Amino acid sequence: MGTESEFSRITIVGLGLMGGSVGLAVKNFFPELTVVGVDYEEEIKKALRRGAVDEGYGPGELTGAVKGSDLVVLATPINEIVDILRDLAGGLEGETVVVDLGSTKCKVCIAGWSEFENSPAEFVGGHPMTGAEIRGIAGAHPLLFENSVFVLVTPEGEPTTGSRKLEDFVTGLGAEPRYLKPEGHDAIVARVSHLPQLISVSLLKLVGNEPDPLDYLSLAGGGFRDMTRIADSPFGIWEDIFETNGELIEEAGTDFLEKLRELIQNLEDEGLEKAFGEASQLKAELPKSSKGISSSTFKVAVMVPDRPGALGELTSLLGEEGINIRDLELQKVREDYGGTFQVYFDSLGEAREANRVIMNYGFESRVVD
Repeated sequence: MGTESEFSRITIVGLGLMGGSVGLAVKNFFPELTVVGVDYEEEIKKALRRGAVDEGYGPGELTGAVKGSDLVVLATPINEIVDILRDLAGGLEGETVVVDLGSTKCKVCIAGWSEFENSPAEFVGGHPMTGAEIRGIAGAHPLLFENSVFVLVTPEGEPTTGSRKLEDFVTGLGAEPRYLKPEGHDAIVARVSHLPQLISVSLLKLVGNEPDPLDYLSLAGGGFRDMTRIADSPFGIWEDIFETNGELIEEAGTDFLEKLRELIQNLEDEGLEKAFGEASQLKAELPKSSKGISSSTFKVAVMVPDRPGALGELTSLLGEEGINIRDLELQKVREDYGGTFQVYFDSLGEAREANRVIMNYGFESRVVD
């Protein structure tokens, strides 16, 4: 039992966190689809063991891997995606849809639309706004896309023939499709994703430059921890992002420094109170249920199967383990499959322990970052 799809055979190039999660989600929610993976031999073995792919090919076997596929998902680093697009354009059959999962879109989309201009296949830019702390196929999870936004990037920011097919597909993975133009996407993520990463790193470097940084860290409270939570993100993930979106990140950083200087210069001015009020109002507009938004609670996404008493089993087993549920929220119902719930806890430790218990009991679950 699963969701229907217009696709029948999918090739995923790159089986790390994102590509691996696409494979696992497809096998969960589109079980009739064949999933082909392209990566190095060791990664293929891991993906096969986890059930993320049905077949595996090496990087030099791309032409054979995409043969017969009506969807190709590119989940490699950004600069590699551009190189792969050049190799793909002439070798696809029919009206294949090609989508990438890169974090910046202008460079990739310019290359994709240029390479596929005279092809029956169609390129659509993509960016799932989700992630996980564990990198690679080890961090992949079938629920990674649940309740997240999946940006679809087209030349005019409007649906196309290929993107319409992708709408149903990404919805089936649990995500909400949303359209943007490439320049609009890159401007937004520069301010809400890329600049915050640099600010987080800068805050820790500020403390690290003190004579006794450990004295500072020992007094750091929840606010500092929240602001620097993403500072340990591996640089390898960000290198291509900074290279391909540097101009917009610099622009965002310049505007941020101007706002910061303005606030610092008015520490004793009534305008500061107004700024706090305006920020508070904007904070209230943040979508509480979407991923990537910090909150005072910690969440575990759980797929509860469509059988009598399954939800009661879930809550009972947590109670038996002495784990207190702060709240429970139904996120999505899948016909003949079950429902996805967000289970809320007061601490990250409780969420992780609950996730361990839930998975040991046989439910699909993951801690939501």
